[in-house]
Formats: sequence, structure tokens, C-alpha cells
Amino acid sequence: MIRYPSFIIVFLIVFVAISLYQIKHFITQKELELAAINKKVIRAESDLNILKAELSFLKRPNRIEKIAKNKLYLKEISVIDIWNLQHLVEVTKSMAESEVK
Repeated sequence: MIRYPSFIIVFLIVFVAISLYQIKHFITQKELELAAINKKVIRAESDLNILKAELSFLKRPNRIEKIAKNKLYLKEISVIDIWNLQHLVEVTKSMAESEVK
């Protein structure tokens, strides 16, 4: 004959077994989610590396110079184009004085 304390022990054993199964199932699901997220991170890092390579290709000075000359009609800076700032200040002062008079 099974007594009252034996029922409690059997009930606790069954309860612990079910709880352990639920915990194991929950952990397995979380591990699968983590693996999927890690794959997405690796894919994003790979895409980022590709975009960095493409950006460095597009930012080449030779390429930008060709575009500037052909599309924007820019020219190279010559020595004549470089001015001394003090000279500019003097010229603007003299122009302002001549306008006042």
C-alpha cells in the first residue's frame, strides 16, 4: 500500500521531470534563435566590408579628378589662382576707400 508521503514524492519527481523538459525545450529554442541572429550578423558584416571596398573604389582621387574635369568642367589650380590673404585685405580696403570718396 502506497502511503501519503509516497504520493508527494512521485508528484515532485514528475513535476521536476516536466519542468526540466520545458527548460531544455526553451533553451533549445533560444539557441536556434541565437544561431539565426549570428548568421544575420555575419552576413551584415560581409555586406559592410563589400560596401567599404566599393566606397574606397569610388573615392579614388584619379576617378574624382576625371569626373571633375569632364562633368563639372573644373580645371586645375594654377599659381596665378593662389592669392595672399593680406593682399586681398589691402585690395578690399582700397576699393572701399575709393567708393567712399
